[in-house]
Amino acid sequence: MKKILFICFILGLTVPTFAQQELKRADTYFERAYYSDAIPLYEQLLPRNKSSKLIKNLADCYYHTFDMKSAARWYGYLVSNYGENLDESYYFKLNQSLKAIGEYEKAQQTLLHFYTEQDQGDKASQLAEDFTYIENVRAIGDRFKIKNLNLNTASSEFGAARIDSNLIYSASRKQTSALSKLYRWNNENYLDIYSHPIDKIGMGDSLSTSLSNTINSKMHEGTFAITKDRKTIYFTRNSKKKTEDDKVSNLKIYRAEYIDGAWKNVIALPFNSDDFSTEHPALSPDETKLYFSSDREGGFGSFDLYMVSIQKDGFFGSPINLGKEINTDKKEQFPFVDNNGNLYFASNGHPGFGLLDVFVSKKENGGFAKPDNLGLPVNSGYDDFSLSLDRDSGSGYFSSNRPSGKGSDDIYSFSETKPLVIEDCKQFVAGILTDKTTKLPLPGAYIELVDGNGKLIEKIRTAKDASFKFQLTCSSEYRIKAYKEGYEDNSKNIFSDTERNAVKDGSLSLYSIEEREAQKTKELLAQKEAAEKEALAQIKRQKEQEKAAELERIKKGQEMALKQKADQEKEKRERLKKIDEIIAKEDAIIKEKNRIVIKTEEIHFDYSLWYLRREARQRLAKVIAIMKQNPGMVIEIGTHTDIRGNAEYNRDLSQKRADSAKEFMVKNGIAPERVIAKGYGESKPIVKCETEESCTEEDHEWNRRCELVVVKWE
Repeated sequence: MKKILFICFILGLTVPTFAQQELKRADTYFERAYYSDAIPLYEQLLPRNKSSKLIKNLADCYYHTFDMKSAARWYGYLVSNYGENLDESYYFKLNQSLKAIGEYEKAQQTLLHFYTEQDQGDKASQLAEDFTYIENVRAIGDRFKIKNLNLNTASSEFGAARIDSNLIYSASRKQTSALSKLYRWNNENYLDIYSHPIDKIGMGDSLSTSLSNTINSKMHEGTFAITKDRKTIYFTRNSKKKTEDDKVSNLKIYRAEYIDGAWKNVIALPFNSDDFSTEHPALSPDETKLYFSSDREGGFGSFDLYMVSIQKDGFFGSPINLGKEINTDKKEQFPFVDNNGNLYFASNGHPGFGLLDVFVSKKENGGFAKPDNLGLPVNSGYDDFSLSLDRDSGSGYFSSNRPSGKGSDDIYSFSETKPLVIEDCKQFVAGILTDKTTKLPLPGAYIELVDGNGKLIEKIRTAKDASFKFQLTCSSEYRIKAYKEGYEDNSKNIFSDTERNAVKDGSLSLYSIEEREAQKTKELLAQKEAAEKEALAQIKRQKEQEKAAELERIKKGQEMALKQKADQEKEKRERLKKIDEIIAKEDAIIKEKNRIVIKTEEIHFDYSLWYLRREARQRLAKVIAIMKQNPGMVIEIGTHTDIRGNAEYNRDLSQKRADSAKEFMVKNGIAPERVIAKGYGESKPIVKCETEESCTEEDHEWNRRCELVVVKWE
């Protein structure tokens, strides 16, 4: 166990030490521009180290080896996580990387965000102008037919120019030995200058031969310029001495002379230096000036283009910077001057499609005019450079490291198919002005074009055919207004987009004032008729609504009455059922014919008196008890006499007897309204007697009775 802990402890010490050593080695490679060697070391360290320095170096390695997708990824990470501490150069390289992989809008926003955050309004405005400019160049479309040459390989070939019947170009060394030294920037062979027969280009690079063993050395040899008499050549070679700070070799321009069939007298030009690079020579048409690129002090930044006079005695004047019209704070390299004195060069400082683009600056008043981007497809999102022309024929060669090539830098031939005409995006609005009623054209009317702020841009009169046309700026808002005497004015909004030379329809019609008045009168009459019609319709609708409401009310009333009747019948049935149940239980209550009566023993009164006797009160007490048990019961106390005696007397006597019974019941808790006292006298006999003698005493007794009839039972 102790042994395992000791091993873990030792590993814990050695892993950080190993990582520090690998980081130091990667940084050393980076400082010496051994970018291809540094990349895997940095990638290996990434899981444990994402410091700003490591990410910067890794992104730069990818940028310098043209893996632009990876460069964009890590510059993006750098900006997202360390953006506040970065200078403009990293935002610029992110911009260029994004352009290279086709993300132009994002590339634009990257720099615009930086300039806005840094309150650099002038640069933000210039960026917007540059974006518009390059879109105008893009709108031309493909200006050239291009072809990747068969002599290209997976290694670098570039800087080609036709010299008589041969194509002279630079390429990675083709014949190498096992001990040959690689260029650690990209791990390719060092560069030499080669010659290839023009008529044998289709046969590949196997026929390419070294230009000269005195010109080609163990160092890099690259771009060149040869005099018309073919006796002098200027070429680029890197210095053997490395700078103390950067530990890289700067470039120098050399001259050689063609003597007795060979290049001899190779010397470095006097304006070279070990402290900066001087590269890419180009001759003026009269060969009195040598143009070149250099990052010497006193320039506008990075590499600038210079000119130096070639004197008759072979000496040179002092280098002169071509000025701010040509040079920027970025790179200007690979000059070429055609027979008319026009300057072609590569730059990533002027508005372009990404990385180096080729530009042309026309000769003008002894100097050079503002350069223009040469356009598509010579230029792309990657490095496009080192253009040369064949006898001003509109054709020639250029170099590019675009991914669609065979590998690294390739040479392309080109021929121009369209002129370089760079125009701002424009559209048109055109139309015909007509009478709205008759549809006939209205010549001689006025049409105004007004911008989005209401400013008058142009005013014209319609032609004989009433047509008109205005030119518009793309992606803008306008308004066209039309007017003519005797007509109402009219207008229309127009929004232009980005489709170049598109024609928007601006046709308008004007309404005659006279026709408008006639139409108003007609409309008023129509409105009056419509109002009257609507009023009648409203009355009709109101009556129909009232009728419908009445019918609905009747219907609801009928439905309610039916419901009430049904409820009442139901209630009656339930009440009758309940009464039947009570009758079934109560012996004193019986149904008799069509009525319900409460049977008690006979209630008698003294002769000719109406006061209740004791037994009568006892018998009524039973009735009172029944009524209290059935509070919805209403009874009639009906008293009857026989026919003996006076009829009126009999009626009064029976009424008093009935009232006496009611009074007793009320005093014993029965509500007065529940008892109806009715004296019938001799009017309702059970046995009809024509005379007193015609009936027996028993018959008279049947007729003398007190009946307790239930007249209401709720």
